[in-house]
Amino acid sequence: MERNARMKWVDGFHFDVFSHTGKKIRLDGWKEREREETGPTPTELIPMSLGACTAMDVVFVLKKMRMELKEFEVEVKSEITDEHPKVFTDFQIIYHMQGEDLEPEKAERAIALSRDKYCLISNTLHKVTNISHFYTINGSEPRQVPK
Repeated sequence: MERNARMKWVDGFHFDVFSHTGKKIRLDGWKEREREETGPTPTELIPMSLGACTAMDVVFVLKKMRMELKEFEVEVKSEITDEHPKVFTDFQIIYHMQGEDLEPEKAERAIALSRDKYCLISNTLHKVTNISHFYTINGSEPRQVPK
């Protein structure tokens, strides 16, 4: 199965990027260049894509488990090296869940299924960098999801 993309230069450091389904996003250049803040940089898309991919999985799995979320937010923290060639060295994903009767065991299972099976972005990145997963339920202290 192919997942292709096409980039079209607009001007300066702006590119319109098209997915294989024709959806478009505007990308902007790097901060040290002539950046006009019209969109995220390619580097910003990596943690954004990782967070969105796993968030969608976790919501889907929790719904199947009959766990009702009232609020849900995923925070992705990432580290990159200072010197070129720059690479991501670490990702920390924190799932913030709000709702009645949310069970920690089911939350951990949903996150583990996303991490180990469903999230293509996570499955790809974990081969080259460290990814740790934490969650909170109704404002609790973060708990790490066992590997």
